[in-house]
Amino acid sequence: MKNFVFDIYGTLVDIKTDEQSSRFKRRFSAYFNKHNKNGVDFFAEYFSRCAQKDNGGDSELDLFAVFKEICGESEATEIAQKFRSLSRSRLKVYRGIKKLLKTLKGGGAKLYILSNAQTCFTLPELEKLKLMKYFDGVEISSEFGKKKPSKEFFEHVVNKYSLEKSETVYIGNDFVCDILGAKSAGLKAVYISSNLSPETDELAKISEVADFVTDKVSELKNYLI
Repeated sequence: MKNFVFDIYGTLVDIKTDEQSSRFKRRFSAYFNKHNKNGVDFFAEYFSRCAQKDNGGDSELDLFAVFKEICGESEATEIAQKFRSLSRSRLKVYRGIKKLLKTLKGGGAKLYILSNAQTCFTLPELEKLKLMKYFDGVEISSEFGKKKPSKEFFEHVVNKYSLEKSETVYIGNDFVCDILGAKSAGLKAVYISSNLSPETDELAKISEVADFVTDKVSELKNYLI
């Protein structure tokens, strides 16, 4: 394989967020009310606007557009990042991942990200974790407008970077979104089970579809290299 396309959360990065916790809402509201004097009930506006923009199916809304509508363009970036940091209680790269990426990159491979995520949250997190330097391209569902397992989303990364499907493998931790999605677009697909994989994922069933299945980064490295 010459091209390796990765999912982010649950594959490269371990994360825990909770946007519904009362502690988070209390802390963020205090921050928002201090920095935004227009008297807006942030969470009432936020959830209402998200519901209005959610078209269901494989469409993906752009939360940054919601932040801009509520806060104004000049403050949206700062407030969105504060929203994410306060809702997040864990953010770390899985052990062995950076070594894997460095080895692949050093061998001349091209590395890409294709992930269901929000650009306003995810790009700062990739920078914070020092992962951006490994990748030749990053494609996020909030920018594309559709999310995995959409065949169009997978074909987008293939077409944008002129990848040969026979030389490209997708690596993810979700059977439906990652494995079935990649296979629908004619890509090889590798599944790595993690603490963030869906509880309904069954390795025996996944093994019938995926090109490789593991729950260890060391085994993933041996297979990819």
